[in-house]
Amino acid sequence: VLKDATDGVDVAIDKSVDAFRRLQDSGIPYVLCTNESCFSTTVLAKKLNEIGFDVTVDKILSPVSAIVQLIKENNYRPYILVNEKITDEFTQFDQTNPDIVVVAMPRNISIMKT
Repeated sequence: VLKDATDGVDVAIDKSVDAFRRLQDSGIPYVLCTNESCFSTTVLAKKLNEIGFDVTVDKILSPVSAIVQLIKENNYRPYILVNEKITDEFTQFDQTNPDIVVVAMPRNISIMKT
């Protein structure tokens, strides 16, 4: 765990920036894994850099980056139901006649019982 986002404010966990820097300096390969599906890896890297971590997008594995990679590798045509903050991640894909559905924290849909 690198940060605390209590009350919507990102704060580095005590001594985590120094510990992370030591990890980077050691040369040990690493990937940061997150379950955050409301932000792109670009935004996540920016947020971490703003609180003192030296992080690049290629070192972050998120649900968004994983599904983007899966879509690319399989040439899927997705139907997208995602949070508006990550829609740009999917504009690169042909979405006509979709063959998969991607759901990631959409705020603009509701499911009503009929």
